[in-house]
Amino acid sequence: MTSSRIQLQIDTSKNVRNRAKAVAYGRGISLTELVLKALAEVGDKELKTLIKKDLEDRAQRGRPQNNV
Repeated sequence: MTSSRIQLQIDTSKNVRNRAKAVAYGRGISLTELVLKALAEVGDKELKTLIKKDLEDRAQRGRPQNNV
């Protein structure tokens, strides 16, 4: 059973978005992963646990690999 996914929108300037994308790219992660990892660091244990599980379960970027 797969959980449903929703989108989270953030209202920010184009400069902030572009810089955040550059930082994420420099770390080899997506902008979504960067934002989720930042949210995990606000000090809430339950949120951190949920985000860790979400990132582990999240489909990876790129073409799916069949490890048969």
